[in-house]
Amino acid sequence: MKIHSLVIAIFLTTPVFVFAATDDLIRSLKVGMRGEDVRVLQVVLNNDPETRIAVSGAGSPGKETDYFGPATKRALIKFQEKYREEVLVPVGLTAGTGFFGEKTRIKVIELRTKGAKTTAIKSPTIKNDVFVMFPSQYSGKPGTTITLSGSGFTSKDNIIYFGADHAVEKASSWNGRSITFNIPRIPKGNYHIWVKNAQGESNKDAFFVVTDGVTPEPVIESMAPAQGARGSVVTLTGSGFATTENTIRAGGMVLENISSPDGRTLSFLIPKDTLAATTTSASSKVVSVPIWLYVVNENGVSSGKSFTLEL
Repeated sequence: MKIHSLVIAIFLTTPVFVFAATDDLIRSLKVGMRGEDVRVLQVVLNNDPETRIAVSGAGSPGKETDYFGPATKRALIKFQEKYREEVLVPVGLTAGTGFFGEKTRIKVIELRTKGAKTTAIKSPTIKNDVFVMFPSQYSGKPGTTITLSGSGFTSKDNIIYFGADHAVEKASSWNGRSITFNIPRIPKGNYHIWVKNAQGESNKDAFFVVTDGVTPEPVIESMAPAQGARGSVVTLTGSGFATTENTIRAGGMVLENISSPDGRTLSFLIPKDTLAATTTSASSKVVSVPIWLYVVNENGVSSGKSFTLEL
């Protein structure tokens, strides 16, 4: 099992723990959907009295749920209209829709990042003039329209690579920070996605899974244990796991080539150097840090499950 660090754009401005505050919001959401990312969205909406989902009962502060229902939609519409200049105007809308898409996601992540309590860790120096942050979604079939966020993009002639063998050429960016394009017709699989233009070549740690639109994407149904220290063995139960070459993404950690003989269970070790940059004295109390776990394979990307890491 190969382990390496995932460098993400959040490192440019915030400490490493903020990754846990952003990496759990990777898909679009709408009424009827379930997942821990729905609960995260509800928490953000409840942080502002103007967009609060409910005053009491299910969905109220401290009682957020994993279900995207009508109340969440109403609250999200209020959020979109409160930040209309950043969320609605760029896409030509005048009223909120209640659909959690790219522009809304970026604003939610921005607000959540500002409010995250973090431990000071020196950010790595990024030397690239071109930098890829994240795509608006992490999986989709050929022809799907996505937006790649980052910096250093040129107004035209950006080349978006999917691995070394496939590319979208002459892609344009109206603001230097985002490129909208269609996924090319390439074989299904997990690809590193990166950008090259006249200003240079970007980092290559962002990813996108090209699906066939037929095979179900992986699903995490349960996890045991749900919390533990570094060195703990965690078992995920669900469906859609590949026999080999599953990847676990958790916080800044990436665990590759994990096998699942039955397609329903995955077991892996939380490395002892996870968040190793954190320093605590012998007299310090145990610090609990939530990290979000995802399964990635050639069939797609699962929704996240929260694991509480004890430091």
